[in-house]
Amino acid sequence: MGDDGPTSGTSLTNQELLFLVSLSIWELSIGVIAATMHMRGLQPLDAFFTSKLGMTFLCAITIFFIAGGLVIHHYRFSRRHSSLRFALVLGMNLVALALLMVTGELIVRAGSLPSPYGDTIGNRPLNPKSFDKVKLRYQQHMEKADGDLSYIIYDNQLGWTVGPDRHSANGLYFSSSLGTRIVHPGMSVAKSEGSTEIALVGDSFTFAEEVRYEESWAFHLGQMLGDKFKILNYGVPCYGVDQTYLRYQKDVAGRKPQVVFFSLISHDLTRTMWVYPFLAVPQWDWPFSKPRFIGRDSGLTAINVPTMAPSEIFAYSSPSDLPFLHHQTSYKRNEWEAGTLHFLYLFRLFSTMYPEWKADYLADTLSVNKSILQSFVRSATEAGSTPILIYFPSKADFANPSILPIGRRVLQEAGLPFLDPTPCLLDVNPADRFLVDHYSAAGNAAVAKCLHQSLHTLLEQTVTPS
Repeated sequence: MGDDGPTSGTSLTNQELLFLVSLSIWELSIGVIAATMHMRGLQPLDAFFTSKLGMTFLCAITIFFIAGGLVIHHYRFSRRHSSLRFALVLGMNLVALALLMVTGELIVRAGSLPSPYGDTIGNRPLNPKSFDKVKLRYQQHMEKADGDLSYIIYDNQLGWTVGPDRHSANGLYFSSSLGTRIVHPGMSVAKSEGSTEIALVGDSFTFAEEVRYEESWAFHLGQMLGDKFKILNYGVPCYGVDQTYLRYQKDVAGRKPQVVFFSLISHDLTRTMWVYPFLAVPQWDWPFSKPRFIGRDSGLTAINVPTMAPSEIFAYSSPSDLPFLHHQTSYKRNEWEAGTLHFLYLFRLFSTMYPEWKADYLADTLSVNKSILQSFVRSATEAGSTPILIYFPSKADFANPSILPIGRRVLQEAGLPFLDPTPCLLDVNPADRFLVDHYSAAGNAAVAKCLHQSLHTLLEQTVTPS
């Protein structure tokens, strides 16, 4: 028999090699089809087929039929010649495929490590994450009340805030009776006659995490402005734009400072769209929920107010049962609830690395945050304060300088003037700008320099001490 016919020899014929290759490609196309359908999730078909993922799916379907046709052709060829070689080649393929799958499964299982939020691979939490482990971790964290929670407390209007007269476990942060950050315990925050009061609201960049207060931009700015200006730092770590606005309304507006700085980074806009931050970021250290503004025809409406206390949140057996979860833009059920295939670590790894399609909430994110910022400017102005917006560039901004950060974009689209200390930060050695995630002492000093240059004339001309 020639090369293309059945043979009793042990070597594969050209026809059998073609069959083996066709079978492998056919199996691969099935895997790609399954993977793309998984990643599609609930994406509309018209959007799916015009996306790169949809194009990949269509190519895989085409290959599936072509390779499948070749497999069927060889099967019929072997039937006509009553050959057992077809079964042998098919068996060889299936054994190789099984060995590959088993080996991959064992490698992933061996490489996975337990963590407070479930199994991880290279510090990446594998889906599905364990809500029971997350609950246990946070319950233990609350009972110890150390670390960050030594100075952060639950707040039923804001989610969390800096507690009054507190200090961090590492002795780096101290708070006043107002819950503002101060240099040392017992520092006075009483109104001073003849001084211009400047209130700062914002997130951890305003609070100045990772440095002593004497190294913060707020402290440096106060030194530059002089004794007739008094700065009160109401910054709270991990705040979204919405919480910063609510902090202003709750704790600052009634004090009627002459000037209010509202600072933000781009990630604050994403946090605005959360109700349960720990579901968006499993490594999140604080077991709190937060308010969430939603757009309505009549304006913005806040939900989850009063906010759920940690004890209420973790009384639920599954995160899918939590109220307002459909307003958590980053939540996906399959990331927390086990499915049929989740017993396979290979599938868990794949579903983690290549998650289901997520709807684009950019338009909603821009709209809600824009409305909040405009409301702040309007409210502060009506209260007799001078509102000043500040955009702080984060590490991501410097890593991708050609991309317009969403924080700058929303300020520009809202038509709101803002200060940006990027030019001064560019003068700092890149290795010295940040510590872990926040500005270093040198970075804070550069920020203060830029802000002072922009503010000195403005404050002298527009603000009269009361």
